[in-house]
Amino acid sequence: MPQALQTRQAAAAVRMQVNRVAGWLSSFALAATAGLAMTMQVVFESFHSARLGAVMGCLLLLHLVRHPRFPLKRETAIYLCFVCYTVVALVWTSDVRLAMNTLVPSITFVVALILFGALATCHNLQAVLAGTLCGILMGAAVYTWKSGFPVVYPRDFSYNAIAGMYLLGLFIAVLCSCYWRAKLLFLLVGLACLTLVVATTSIKFNVGILLGTIAAGLLYFRHFKTILWRNAVPVAVLLGILGYLVASNDALMATLARGADRVMLGVNVLQAREDEPGYTAFESRRQWQSAGLEGWLQNPLFGHGVEAFRDRYGITSHSTPVDLLYNLGLIGLALFYAPVFSVGWRVFKASDKTQADVCALILGVLTCYVFVSLSAPLHYNGFFAVFVAISTAVLVDIRARPLTERL
Repeated sequence: MPQALQTRQAAAAVRMQVNRVAGWLSSFALAATAGLAMTMQVVFESFHSARLGAVMGCLLLLHLVRHPRFPLKRETAIYLCFVCYTVVALVWTSDVRLAMNTLVPSITFVVALILFGALATCHNLQAVLAGTLCGILMGAAVYTWKSGFPVVYPRDFSYNAIAGMYLLGLFIAVLCSCYWRAKLLFLLVGLACLTLVVATTSIKFNVGILLGTIAAGLLYFRHFKTILWRNAVPVAVLLGILGYLVASNDALMATLARGADRVMLGVNVLQAREDEPGYTAFESRRQWQSAGLEGWLQNPLFGHGVEAFRDRYGITSHSTPVDLLYNLGLIGLALFYAPVFSVGWRVFKASDKTQADVCALILGVLTCYVFVSLSAPLHYNGFFAVFVAISTAVLVDIRARPLTERL
C-alpha cells in the first residue's frame, strides 16, 4: 500500500475520532446547560418560567445547528394540543393577566419536552444523561451554597420545589447506572439525592417515592430480587458509606429525622383522612377540592377558564385534577393526563424487552408523579417535563433496538 494512502487513512481515522469526541462533549455540554437551567427556576426566584423558556429555546437552536431536526413524540404532540386548548380557553377566561401564571409555564413545558426529547433521541444517550445529571448537581450545589440546605433548614423553605429537583436528580442518576459501567458511582449519587428528598420534609414527594418503589417492586419483583442478590455487597457498602457521612453530621441527622417524621405524619394523615397534630392543611385541601368539583359540575366540558379557581378563591386547589376540571373541564383534564398514560403504555409495551431495570425505574417515578399530582399542580412543572421527555425517548429506543446498539 502506498505511503501516501496510509497517511490519508490515518488522518481520516484521527479526524473521525476527534469528531466523535467533540460530538460527545457538545452533547454533554448542551445537556448540562439545560439541566442547570432547569434547577435555576427553583434556586433563584428571579429566574421565572419566561426566562427559562428563552434559555431552553436558545439551547434548542444550538441543537438544530448540529442536528437539523427534532423528533415530535406522541406525548409532546398531545401536550402541545393541551397548550393550544389553554390559549383557546382565554376566550372565556375572566382574568387574562392572571391566566399567564399557567400559560407561560405551559409553553416552557413544551419547549423543555422538545429539547430534552431531541437531546435524548438524536445525541449520544450516555452523554446526555451524564450532562443532565451534572447540570442538576451543579444547580443543587448552588442552592446549598445559597441557602445552606441540608445542613441548615432555610426559612421560607420551598420544600416541594426543591424535592422535585432532587427527585429528578435521583431519576437521572439511577438511569445513568443502567447505561454506564460506573454503576456504583451513580447509585451513590442516587442515594444522596434520595436522602436529600427525605431531608426536604416534603410529604407528597416522600410518600410518592415510597408508593412508586412499592409499585415497581411488585410488578418487577423477580427482577428486583435478582438485582439485590447480585449486588448485595456493593449496595451494603454504599449504604454504609452514606450512613457514615450522615451520622457524622449532627445538623444533617436532625434534618433527616425531621424529614422521616414528616413522612410518617403524611402516612398517618392519608390513613386517617383528617388533620393530625403537626399537619392542619388536610381539611383546607378537602374544602378546596370540594369547591372545585362543585364548580366544575356547572361547566363540566370546558371549565370556567384559565386560572379561574385562583381568580375566585385566591389560591389554587392544590390538586392537578381539580384545577384542570374547574379551569379547563374534561377536555383539559384528558389532554394533560393523556401523555401520562401514554408513558405508562410505553412501559407496558417495553416490558417484554431485556431492560426491566429501566422500565421499573420509569414506572416507579411515574407512579410518584401521579401521586404528587393529586395534591400539587403538575401540569406546568418543568422537572416533570424533563422526566416525560427522557423517559419517552428511552422507552422508544428500548423497543427499537438493543442497548448495545444505542450507545
